Amino acid sequence: MSPADNPNHTAGQIAGQSEGLRADDVVVKFGGLTALDGVSVHAPPGRITGLIGPNGAGKTTLFNVCSGLQVPAAGKVTLDGEDLARHSPSRRAREGLGRTFQRLELFGTMTVRENVEFGVEARWLSWDPISQLGLRSSGRARRREIRHAADEVLHATGLEPLADRVVGSLSTGQGRLVELARAMARNPRILLLDEPSSGLDPAESRDFGRQLRELVASRGIGILMVEHDMSLVLDICDWIFVLDFGKPLMAGTAGEVRNSPDVQAAYLGKEAA
Repeated sequence: MSPADNPNHTAGQIAGQSEGLRADDVVVKFGGLTALDGVSVHAPPGRITGLIGPNGAGKTTLFNVCSGLQVPAAGKVTLDGEDLARHSPSRRAREGLGRTFQRLELFGTMTVRENVEFGVEARWLSWDPISQLGLRSSGRARRREIRHAADEVLHATGLEPLADRVVGSLSTGQGRLVELARAMARNPRILLLDEPSSGLDPAESRDFGRQLRELVASRGIGILMVEHDMSLVLDICDWIFVLDFGKPLMAGTAGEVRNSPDVQAAYLGKEAA
């Protein structure tokens, strides 16, 4: 059994033996509009990779290609060297590709713990065909396993003090952290984060970035992050890809991106120099 097939694998165990997520020469067309034109990105394990560009640059479209929601006209996506072309979105999730979306997609009437437990159970249901048939282990044993797995994620994300709070009563910043925890509960190898700091104030954004760095360091997962908060991107990303209206503009370290005249003019503004 490979780590990808095991619902109890740890991302840290995988980081040393995988190459992560790759999208190579991806082309997407909507009628006569070319949304992505030869875009390539690489999100290795144990790193936070940024993907930036203006609205309409194709960032979310690339996420949709990676997660299986959009079929490209050309190019390919691989996870640890395996071509995902014939893999459904659910199979990609089962194999370790997680994702969050721009809008918070949480159960507002459920507690933080219950939201995270939902992620744990979704991981097991997607992995175990027997459980999908309803032939599950004893109810009490199953609940203990789910609660234990959820407690580990709550501890890792610092959400233990809020575990019994109803999600609808939380701040946006706390909600973003719950969304991250629920995604982590599925034990991803690579996690796609789409505008994770949306709605956060500067202090919350800094705290969120610190939490991401800690998770990557402790669990060895890889993160590919679309984000408009350039302070956050430049602070936590190990490598950054820049798109310009569906085409690759450049890729480099935070310092290289910050000091690029083209990027300054297009996205960061002269004050970032």
